[in-house]
Amino acid sequence: MIDWKTYLESICRRYDRWWDSYTITDVVGKNHDKHVPKSLLFDLQAETIKLEAIKPEPKLLPEAREEREVLNVLEGLRKYAAEHVLLIGRPGSGKSTALVRSLLEESKSYLTSRSLALPGNTDSEAPPPDYHEAEPRNVGSQPEARNQLVGNSRIPVLVELRYYETSTLDLITAFLHRHDPSLPIDNETVKKLLRQGNCLLLIDGVNELPSQEAQRNLQKFRQDYQQTTPMIFTTRDLGVGGDLGITKKLEMQPLTETQMGEFVRGYLPKNGEQMLQQLGGRLREFGETPLLLMMLCSVFASNGNQIPPNLGSVFRRFTEIYDGKLKQDIPVTDESRRWWKRLLQHLAWTMMGGNVPRRGERLFALNPSIPPTEFLVAIPRHQAEEIFTAYLEGKVNCAADCAIKWLDDLLKHHLIQIGAENKIEFRHQLIQEYYVAERFLQEVGKLNDEELQWDYLNYLKWTEPTALMLGLLDDEGLALRVVRLALQLDWQLGARLVGEVKLEWQKQTFDLVESLNFPLLLKIKLQGQTKSNIAIPGLIQLLEHEDSSVRSEADKYPGENQI
Repeated sequence: MIDWKTYLESICRRYDRWWDSYTITDVVGKNHDKHVPKSLLFDLQAETIKLEAIKPEPKLLPEAREEREVLNVLEGLRKYAAEHVLLIGRPGSGKSTALVRSLLEESKSYLTSRSLALPGNTDSEAPPPDYHEAEPRNVGSQPEARNQLVGNSRIPVLVELRYYETSTLDLITAFLHRHDPSLPIDNETVKKLLRQGNCLLLIDGVNELPSQEAQRNLQKFRQDYQQTTPMIFTTRDLGVGGDLGITKKLEMQPLTETQMGEFVRGYLPKNGEQMLQQLGGRLREFGETPLLLMMLCSVFASNGNQIPPNLGSVFRRFTEIYDGKLKQDIPVTDESRRWWKRLLQHLAWTMMGGNVPRRGERLFALNPSIPPTEFLVAIPRHQAEEIFTAYLEGKVNCAADCAIKWLDDLLKHHLIQIGAENKIEFRHQLIQEYYVAERFLQEVGKLNDEELQWDYLNYLKWTEPTALMLGLLDDEGLALRVVRLALQLDWQLGARLVGEVKLEWQKQTFDLVESLNFPLLLKIKLQGQTKSNIAIPGLIQLLEHEDSSVRSEADKYPGENQI
């Protein structure tokens, strides 16, 4: 019999303030945390997606009809964990935090059910209901497998796929030993526990797996223990990593306007109303995830109560404030501080796989076996030191010494951190993508059309950095060129980027969509996907169109475009 008390108590201590997962630095929210009602973060919603078997109808843009229900995200995970569930959501929407909350609450539930004392410094909330109180819906074909999941507390294990190197089993074993090194457990013991149904696996970041082989191994792992072990998975995008064959899916829902207003007024009790008035119809654009809303509040409070014009500018201002004001008291050399921004940009760029061999540059290959479709969100510390050293050679004296010292400075005082397995990671993937965007801004003008299309726009991993980069780009001709090339490659990508360029150029980029010789229904769909206010007048006119299918398609987008 394994004694789990020390392991569970360690989790309760480590994740007691689970809402800090929304805070990407040690400064954001520092002076405002007491004002923000924690209830907001309890009330995040998810929507189930269940495809309904229907006869296809002849439509230009056929879409599957779906049966949906909206419920509290933790309730949804608890309800469907037994049959395996995939939680999908944008960066910063609360996916990982939902797993952390589940980890904490399941640990408390287990301790309480076994009449074991909770650590004294944990949250005083009442223990949650068991994850498997409800009858599981489809776990295995054997009745006994289903019955094993009813009413039993299970040992929760957080599996962070960003640290994947060899196997999912190794990640599970490492997490158990991280919280109790004395546990008499190895991979074979873990296999036995999984076969006996003793664990609940909370598997975070399917989209962060480093290779297709890792994705195949994870899918096989899920299938091997599907009959006995409840599992919850998260992913950012089904286009990266796939859905592992999981039929039950939940999608994180954006914050409602009521929730956003509650958060802003709580975070900025004196100036929150002013910020909401400035945002107006842009509230949805900037604030639909807790993380982005927290960043925006921080920038507003430190930027003369002004809101930057686009998301890329919000990130830029946030990092400038962090560098210039919030960290003035940090005892580092001026030379170290001068290199921080460039080093972070280069680190993010290298982890994204931004260099291409034919450019003639000296390249640093993190892992030659990683295909160009993939990128890394965590790397071993020694590789980060090597990346910095290679970048600094010829620029400073004693490049290797500077690389080690300045990496230490960044880890102590900036937006990267040491994670599990002594790996370096950005504090959030959004921050990593912002620094990639800043480096892309320096590179994009050097690329010819073929390079830009096939080495960058062609890959899904470049979509978010490209969108952020366009908001920072000051060259109108280059912005139009990027959107035009994107439209040639993928209509929906091009439409998405139309709304990302600076506001004064969106008429020109929107005209690129208007000029496409497409059927009206498809053109309406692309216009709506631009999320540009330039689309509003035309969509409003189409609400009066004689064709009901045209009216129906146009009616989908006004809410997204803040009409």
